[in-house]
This record gives sequence, C-alpha cells and structure tokens, in this order.
Amino acid sequence: MKRKAISLMLCITMVAAMMPCVAFSAWADTEEGTVTGETAITGTDKKAGEPILAYIPLDNRTVNVDRVIYEAESAGFTVKMPEEDLYATRLDGQPLNSNGTQYGDSRKLMEWVLEMDKSTDYFVISLDQLLSGGLVNSRTISSSTYYDEYKMIDAIIELSQNNHVYVIDTVTRLASCTVGYQDATLDTYNYLRQYNLNARTILKENGLTVKNIVMGYARDDKSRKISADSKYSKEVRNSLRTRERKLNLINYMLTMDYAKKMKYFIGVDDSNPQNTIQTNEINYIKKKMGDRGLIYSGADELGMMAVLSLMIDHYGYDVNAATVYFGDTESSGSGSVYDLETVRENVDKHLESIGVNLVDKDQADMEIVVLTAPSESILNSKYISRMIDYINNNISRGIPTIVINSSPSAYSGNLEYRMIRECEMSMLLAYSSWGTVGNSVGLALCNGISRYLYLHSRDNSSDKADVAFLKGLIFSYEKDVSYLRGGGKTLFNNYLSAKGWSTSNFYKDEKQAKTVNAELETILKTSEYNVTVNDIIDNLTDCRYFKGLSGQCGIIGAIELSNYSAPFYRTFEIRFDINVELSDITINGFKDDLAITMPYTPVNGELTYSMTLYYLDESGKLHKIPCTYDKATGTIQFATGNLSGFFTSALNIESEKAYSLFEDVSISSWYFDDVLYVYEKGLMSGTTNNTFEPKAFMTRAMLAHTLYKMAGSPEIEDETEMPKDVGSRWYKAAVEWALANEIVSGYKNGNFGPEDPVTREQLANVLWRYAKYKGRAVGKGESPGAYHYADVFAVSPDLREGFDWACSTGIITGTENGTLLKPQKYATRAEVAAVLKRFTLN
Repeated sequence: MKRKAISLMLCITMVAAMMPCVAFSAWADTEEGTVTGETAITGTDKKAGEPILAYIPLDNRTVNVDRVIYEAESAGFTVKMPEEDLYATRLDGQPLNSNGTQYGDSRKLMEWVLEMDKSTDYFVISLDQLLSGGLVNSRTISSSTYYDEYKMIDAIIELSQNNHVYVIDTVTRLASCTVGYQDATLDTYNYLRQYNLNARTILKENGLTVKNIVMGYARDDKSRKISADSKYSKEVRNSLRTRERKLNLINYMLTMDYAKKMKYFIGVDDSNPQNTIQTNEINYIKKKMGDRGLIYSGADELGMMAVLSLMIDHYGYDVNAATVYFGDTESSGSGSVYDLETVRENVDKHLESIGVNLVDKDQADMEIVVLTAPSESILNSKYISRMIDYINNNISRGIPTIVINSSPSAYSGNLEYRMIRECEMSMLLAYSSWGTVGNSVGLALCNGISRYLYLHSRDNSSDKADVAFLKGLIFSYEKDVSYLRGGGKTLFNNYLSAKGWSTSNFYKDEKQAKTVNAELETILKTSEYNVTVNDIIDNLTDCRYFKGLSGQCGIIGAIELSNYSAPFYRTFEIRFDINVELSDITINGFKDDLAITMPYTPVNGELTYSMTLYYLDESGKLHKIPCTYDKATGTIQFATGNLSGFFTSALNIESEKAYSLFEDVSISSWYFDDVLYVYEKGLMSGTTNNTFEPKAFMTRAMLAHTLYKMAGSPEIEDETEMPKDVGSRWYKAAVEWALANEIVSGYKNGNFGPEDPVTREQLANVLWRYAKYKGRAVGKGESPGAYHYADVFAVSPDLREGFDWACSTGIITGTENGTLLKPQKYATRAEVAAVLKRFTLN
C-alpha cells in the first residue's frame, strides 16, 4: 500500500464527535460494500490488473448509484461502494437508517474509505455525503463551528497525495430545504427560494471573500436589508447559516489542497441565470478552484462527471468531439429556468471541464447531436424530422453519436415517440432528456464518452462491459423516454392520487410500499401509453450495438426489466433491475468506402463520355454518386459508404478467453481457428475444461454425438434396435438417431464400436449421408474430386461416392502436400474440426 492508512486513522480518531445535527454510533469494522462487475484492464491501482473505483455517492437515488455503476463498468472498471444504509436518505415518515437518522453515517463512511485505501488508488467522494450525510441533509445543517469537518477534509487531502481522488460537491440550492424532509413544506421551499432569488451586490477582485459574501447574504444589490416575513424568520436564518457552512467547507478544502492533487466537480443545486445569492458563491469558488475543476448547472450528473474525468485520466486519450444543433436557439436560450447559461455554453463548458476537444466533424471521434427549444413553435416537426434524419445517417455510417434533448417540454415527447419508431436506438452511444439541460448534458456525455474511451483502448470489448453499457443505455430510454416523456409517470401519479397518496412521498408502511412498487411495474408493463416499456424493448431486441470503433457491432438478445421501485418513495424517478443477454456473434460494417464495379450496357445511341449514378434511399430520396464508365470492360465503377445494410459476421469470443481456452491448442497451430469455430458454434467441446486433445483420434461415438447436436438433437420417432455395446452411455441418443436415419451403421456382429477411431473415408461417407438427411444438394462441386488423387482406388468401393462428393465440395482435402487421400488413416479431432467448419460454411 502506497499510503500509510494508520496516519489517516490517527487523524480521524482525534475527532470526538461529528457535526451538529448528526448522531453516530461507535466506530466498528464494517463489511465491504457491494461489488459489481469485473475487468481485465491493467491500471495503476494497488491490486494490479483490476482497476477498482471506490465510490461514495451523493445519496441513494438511481442517478447517483445505478447509472454511475453502469458507466464505470462499461468502461472496464469494478465499482465498490459501502452498504446502502451508510449513504441513504430517508424522507419524513420513512424507515430510518441503522444509525437512527434520516441521513448517511459519515463516521463509518470514513472508515470504509480508509479500508479501501488498501486495495485501490481511485476514489470518487461526495463531500455532501461524507461531511453532511447526503445532499438533502446538507441543506439543513446550520452549525457555525466546523472543527470536525475540517479534520475529515484533512484526511481526504492526505489520501489524495498518493491516490487519484475526485471530489463532488454542491453550491447550496436557492431554497435550502427539501419538501417532506424535517418538516419542510412547499410553502417553505417557495418562500426561501424567492428570498434567495433577490439580487445581491456583486463582489469583485479583492472584495470577493468568504467574509464579504456571508455579510451580503441578507442584503440586496443596493445594500438594503432584505425583509423577511416573521412567519419564516427562523427558516431564513437557518438557511443563511447553512449556506455559510457549505461555503466555508469547500473553501477550506480548496485552500488546504496545496498540492492541487484533486479534481473538483461542483454542482449548483437548483440554480438560476440571474444575479442571486448564489452568484458571489459561484464566482468565489471558480476563482479559488482555478483549473482544478468546474461549476456545473445541476447536481445530478456530478458523480458521473467525476467518473468520466477519471476514465479520461486512466485511458490517457484526448477525445475529439463535434457538436450539431437543431432548433436554432443553442446560442440564445438556456433550455430551462434552472440553468445558468445557454445550451451551447453548457455543452462547451462540460466538454472543457473534462478535457474533450471541440473540433470540426471531419476531425471528430464522435458527434454530439442536440435538440434545443425551437426558434418558432411552428417549426417543431421540422426540427424533429431533420434531427432524426441526421441521427439515422450517422448510424448508417457508423459514426459514434450522443443524442441530447435539451428542451423536452417544448416538444411534448414527440421526438422520443418518433425515435423509438424510426431509429435504431441501440446504435447510439448515449441519450438523455433530463429535466435540466446541465444534467442532460452531463449524463449523456458521461455514458457515451466513457464507453468510447473503453472501446478506443482495446481491440475487443468484454461481454461484461457490453452488458453494463447496454444497461446504462436501456435505463436512459426506459426512464427518460418511456417513464418521463412517454407517459409512464403520468399513469403512476394518477394511480397514487386515486389512492389518496402523495406523489412526493407515498410511503405508509412496508406492506403498502411493496404493493405500490408491484403496481408500478404492472402499470408500466401492461398499460397503453405513448412510449411503453415494450416499445423500448422491441426497439432494442435483436438490434446492433457498438462493440468496436472499426465497424464491429454486437447483437442484443433478450431484455428483461423487473423489480421496479421509486427511490425516496416519490415519483421523480424510478429504478429497476435489467437483465440483458448478448448474441454470440459480432457483425462488422464497412467503415471505409467500398470500391464497386458493375456491368452496364449502354442502350442504342447512348453516349457514355459522361455518366452519373443515382441511388434511391428507403424514403424515396435520390442521391447522386460520382462514378466512371470503362468502355473497355463495359462497367460502371464507383465508391460508396452507403451500403449500410451489408455486414460481415465474426464469432464473438474475447481474445483473452480464446488464447487460453485450451492449453493444448496454441495460437500458432494450423487448427487454432478451426477448433475455436467448432467450440463457439457448439459443434465440438473440449475433452476436459481446458484441453481439446487435437491430436487424439475422433471416435465413432464422438462423431455421432456431434452430428446429433448439429441436427438440433431431434426426437427419435421409431424405436431402433440398439447395438449391444452402446448401453445407456452419454452417446446413446445420438447413436440411436444416427442409426435410425441411416447416417451411420453398426457392425455385422451387432456392435457399434463407439470407441473405435473414425477413418477419413468413413468421415467423408457419414457427412455425405448427413447432408442428404438435411436435404442438402449432394452433387459434385468445383474442387478436384476423389479421382484426382493417386490413391483413389484405395478407398473402399461402397464409400467412394461419398468421398468423391466430400473432395469435390472442398470439405475434405488431400494430404501429403495435397496428392493423396489416405482413406484408411484415422481422423484426428483437429482434422474433424477443420472438416466440420468447411461443411457448415459450404
């Protein structure tokens, strides 16, 4: 371990008690939290070969937990987290955590961090969680002494000296309370938000200090005291103290981080673009932080942004991205009242904060396609159509694309309704239409760029990383599209309202909550609404997804969504388990233009000194393609990248697994590809878990069993008298099927000889019979037949026709430099693997 954890422990044990309003139990050993995923990427962490991310989230909402895990695992990392009870937030009336509170257990979380220091170098830590018990509770603590918090910060700074530490924190929201938490009401929220929306004097240069900011909290931009309704005087006073505490904590961390080892991701919780109480706080943090981080318009993407920055640092690649906008308001509108800048500024700042380069499209690794509010509402449909056409064109050309709807309310779910019916949405790197632009941008960039970095770093994507990527994509479609934009949330709200339960906290007891969650799943899976769960699944199942950056795509198999629930027992967002199966093939598109030659005979009198070729797409549009006409050969020659419906297929087996699959099949052996093919196709298996025995002879039982599996293990309709030496062994059904269909025959003495080796002439004859059983044409092929070989008459006369067919079709080739058949030579398992591959591909 690079860092002596004992020094951190000594520092922390100096703390006699934690912050006011926070109660803690005695320190105790805690079990290590949830571990999800695996990876084989070699990183710099303390356990070589297993990059591990130790993560303390803002709270237990899905956006801060599940989506961060999907993002990190899709980029090849393992995520370790403490138990949920240590970082969960509970609204009023809900079951408390084991520490007896509604908020996280800072002391035990710090213990967990120290323990994780033994096994990893990578940390993403929420200050709100570690110092205040979570985002919601950070809005309520109004203590004026911070000694204990400062000690915690000292420990994190020490941790950063030899670890990669990424810190997430928030600027206190305008209304520093949460409806339904510690008795706060909607009226309280609205009053505090309005009070803090009042403009303050903007401090500049040397006047921009923590002391001056705090002194100006209660005065407007004319230095006049802001009057407060006596009904809310206590709430206003505590709100300002809460702000002061939060500002002092981040100021202390930025000041004490002398070495500037950490990166900071600060979100403005519930922001507003005008001059408010937050303005001086934001300006001060920006000045103090410098190039160590960035202020974001929102808090929900912070965990994912920190993980993305970690991935960029880990993989060491500067991503180049191009942005494309539809709506014509990217430079004039912010997208929502909760965002500080225009959409373009928001996107640019996010990219800048993580070191992504904005470039022209012809130099870009990926494109970020953004729909903004329409310049005129009458143009809604036109912008949607143009954007969908653009997305589909990118998909057809294999361009990695991230899609963001920055103004979903302006389009009323129409973009999503059409995308799910007109786009191959599985081929996007990411999608988001969160409520605020800042969060939408952050979430989409994090999913898409993390995945891109992972694919850029290696030749083959692992199944586990693929599944995590698809889970993140499926989650965004099900939550952002089906639930929020498609109508699912409306139905859920209607159900709760009809029962008389609040949509912001429907919890009554465990039985009721279980019933509500079950009903949520039923509603979303069986009701008819604009974009249903089944619409999402139908769009993605059996479709492609990005598996490589050179045209490789995997195929999505079955998708199952289950165990629906609502975090915080409110309808703002949902969570659910996702099970994704992958197909066993990878298809490869054509990334570069194809050179195509096709015959063309001019009609009588047609001159060909100039020729133009046109292509008619599925929508009926004509496209001009440059071409030339070669009179000598009578052909038109052109190059195109628009053959998006053509792919090549390759087996989907990870290289590391392939190379180590069988210890007796080396990559340099002539039969390596053949053995890999028959194994992956399920035609032949190993003789043990790690051996294939390629030089062992193929037995009659093995061959019968192999062909039986190739035939689909069919039922045997007629009873067949079984040879005496078959018994009830593992090959009984296969032998019975082969005998019943005259694919093989027994010996005259009544035996089958299951352990007898198969000769080359027997192998050829059995395959000939199997081909006829399957209804395949068994005429002569274009390769040299058996009579081309010098020892053809050494083939048994009754097996000669089958051997001739096998040779002429190229399924069996000659030995001894291709000159002899060697019909009585025993066939090895490696030779049979090669023959079966040729047979299936013939």
